[in-house]
Amino acid sequence: MAVSPEARHLLSKLHTFSLRYFQPPFKAVYADYIAYEQYCHEFMNEDHAQAALLCGGILWQLALHSLGFNNLPSALIGISQDAVPFGQILTINGETHFDDELLEEEVDFICGTTLKFESSDNGCIEKLSWWPRPQAWAGSGLDVGFWSA
Repeated sequence: MAVSPEARHLLSKLHTFSLRYFQPPFKAVYADYIAYEQYCHEFMNEDHAQAALLCGGILWQLALHSLGFNNLPSALIGISQDAVPFGQILTINGETHFDDELLEEEVDFICGTTLKFESSDNGCIEKLSWWPRPQAWAGSGLDVGFWSA
């Protein structure tokens, strides 16, 4: 039996780990970044969030910043308890396997994405983020395949 991805979090957690919405004029300040880091750290302590450590790239670096090197072994040991009802299902040679997976909204959350309503553009939404999303990072010249000091 599969459970829909929308049911992944309890309703009380959805408020904490959801994207923020703003209307113009909005200008991010240092306190907004500190709040983002605190919420991100709380989210990264969720069992299935360890999947970010296995993604590589910018998500790996952000997860590592939040969790630290001490949590790397736990991500490599195996799947979380959330993987079976909510994770990715893989079928290989007729055998079913499960793995932790991040939802697109969770990737946006880790990158610190904020949605800003642009009333002048017929209600269009502009995505702003503290860090580039994985697709933007992978296509940039900054992604050289390793992290320097």
